[in-house]
Amino acid sequence: MIPKILFVDDDRNILDSFRATMHGLRREWKSRFASTGQEALEQLSKAEFDIVITDMKMPDMDGCKLLRNVADMQPDTIRITLSGHSDMQSLLKSAKHTHQFLSKPCNTDVLIGTIRRMMDLRPVLTDHKVRGIVTGLDTLPVLPDLYIEITHELNKPEPNLQKLGELVKKDPGISTTLLKVVNSSFFGFYGSVSCPARATILLGTDVLKGLILGVNFLQELNTDILGPYSIEKLWEHCLQTGYLAKEICSLMDKDEKTVTDCFVGGLLHDIGKFVFITEMNKKYQEVLEHVREFGGPVIDVEKKILGVSHAEVGAYLLGLWGFNEEIVKMVYYHHSLDNCAETFTPTHAIHAADVLQHELIPHTKGYVFSEFNADKLASAGLLKHINDWRAACNNLLEINDEEK
Repeated sequence: MIPKILFVDDDRNILDSFRATMHGLRREWKSRFASTGQEALEQLSKAEFDIVITDMKMPDMDGCKLLRNVADMQPDTIRITLSGHSDMQSLLKSAKHTHQFLSKPCNTDVLIGTIRRMMDLRPVLTDHKVRGIVTGLDTLPVLPDLYIEITHELNKPEPNLQKLGELVKKDPGISTTLLKVVNSSFFGFYGSVSCPARATILLGTDVLKGLILGVNFLQELNTDILGPYSIEKLWEHCLQTGYLAKEICSLMDKDEKTVTDCFVGGLLHDIGKFVFITEMNKKYQEVLEHVREFGGPVIDVEKKILGVSHAEVGAYLLGLWGFNEEIVKMVYYHHSLDNCAETFTPTHAIHAADVLQHELIPHTKGYVFSEFNADKLASAGLLKHINDWRAACNNLLEINDEEK
């Protein structure tokens, strides 16, 4: 069945431009159009849609109200809001019923690319248990203004990498972390890099976005609520998992983009834990106390107490925040490996890196971490590589430790 998309905008010129764009893609998607929120609801009462894309500011019913109704009427519909850049931060704080935000004006390539990515991510974004947790939060985790500015620049037809570097320089914490990562032995660039703009070019924009998210959560967390739990160790684990995933992916002779995606996926694989600690600290304390008293792994206790895991919630939010589908799926499946083919995939790399980092650098004495998913690794013919991966990762960690 051909997917159906509903576009809603009170500006006839914009609606006509959507018609023109989608006409050329009519074999891929069926498109319908509405000029008011009420008209959109009438169409939704008569047919099911895979995606609804709406303008934010409309006179009869704004986009947030419309998408709240869409969520009630058709909860498995992907919901996208178009909004001016100046409104983006306030929307991200409050609009829990939107899966994706796009800046207006939105160029055709970004629009089409977003639709395709959202279709690929539908199993993640329509997970009922995860959606229930996220929509139950008082507010969504607040993205830093720097992230919004950088995403806005990246969505331009020709992003200015020099400007991205200048934006990064505004935040000392981000700038310092970016330079630390680019100059580490894990990346192996020749010569010292001292310019954030140069670091941005070398590392790439997805790495930059991942580091911004991680550092922002680290800076904003109230560590007084965590007791003996160390958020700094969690961040160190995330960074090193990214490095090790990159190394494993390189050993398997994957291309440069896949290797970079593995680093970002490893860096963000536990982002859901930051969200739990930030937005559900009292409830997550139950998880941490249970782990300290009875043992882990943490993911099993999360599912028992919360009903969902950090992997699922983290992936949901990364999809909402615009990360590519490969990274989102790596995070979502990094424990279960349920999306993995019977050959090596980047998700295998994240899974192995996560286990090996815990094994090689124990978090705390007696900490029980998730073990290798031996059945899934065996079905992909990868068990024979584990010792080679372990040796390479251990060597990498030892070299980095000597340089400190």
